[in-house]
Formats: sequence, C-alpha cells, structure tokens
Amino acid sequence: MNHELINNLLRYFARFVPVPVLKETMIQPDRSRHTGYALIEAEISADPALTVRIPDIEKFIFSINEKFVSERIKSTKGIILFVEYGNISADFSRINGVKQSIAVTVAHNFSDSNHDNLNETLLMDRCLEILLSILMQMVEDQGQLDFCATDDILSMPVDIQVVDPVSFYGCAGWCAMFQNSKTILK
Repeated sequence: MNHELINNLLRYFARFVPVPVLKETMIQPDRSRHTGYALIEAEISADPALTVRIPDIEKFIFSINEKFVSERIKSTKGIILFVEYGNISADFSRINGVKQSIAVTVAHNFSDSNHDNLNETLLMDRCLEILLSILMQMVEDQGQLDFCATDDILSMPVDIQVVDPVSFYGCAGWCAMFQNSKTILK
C-alpha cells in the first residue's frame, strides 16, 4: 500500500511544469540522494501524454522551507508555481479520513519600477488564468474513470486569495487554498 502523501503531491503538480524547469529543481548529487530519488526524477521528467505542461511557468517550488522558498522566489523574474503542503488530519476508520491542507500559488515578480496599472492587470490576470486552469484540470482528473473513487484531489470550495508582494518576497499573484483527502483504512 502506497501512502506517499507528499511524493504523490509532487508527482501530481510536476505535470504542469515544463521539463527544463523541473530539471532545474533536481540538483541533488548522486552520493546524497535518498532512496527513490532517481525513480521519481525519471517519472516526473518524462513527458507522457497525461501531462498538461504550462509553458509560462518558469519556476517550480515545492517546499515548506521558508529560507529555500524565499531564495528561489527572489531569484525569479517570471511566473512561479509554488505548492506548499500543510497540516494533515487522519482518521483511519473512515473513507476520505486523511485530509491534507494544500496551498497552490501562481505569482510573478512585481516591481514598482517597471509596471503601470495596465501591466499589473495583465500579469495578475495571467497568473489567475494559470491557477484556474490548474484547478479545473484537478477537477477533471478527479472525474476520470481510473481515479480512485474514495480520494479527492481537490475538496470544494477552493479559497482563492490575492498574493501581496510585500509578504511574498516581491511577487504578486493568486493563491488557492484547499484540502485533499485520501482513504487509508487500518
């Protein structure tokens, strides 16, 4: 039985990211890679028909490490897909008893020196469009026949909030917060 909750999230969201961007995220030297690294790297770097790569994404961040996140965000000028996993509640006695909080952010560098109102509007609209396309794909994936009927990739409703550049390292965009659920019966 595979309970790789965090690895499965990484695998899922990596499918939206262009392969060259993914390759930039996997830089661990061979000697310090944990078991399974090469397998997951090969799997998410493959370009099967099931992927829905979004070419506008220039940086993929999947982490809860604030220092790592801030360094990656500050060094990016393009569109960022940032996935942050959070608290898990677990009830192993019922279907969909394992719930996990997730935040998916699509943001772009937001510099006062090179933007006016129209440019800001266009960038914010593009970030929202990308976020909504990811969420709609999640709903579509959940409805597929081969998807486990007791799992939810995305529990509705989804709360979408604006990302304030002051609190997000100079980037603005949109953040969707939701829970997913999985059945792990004892």
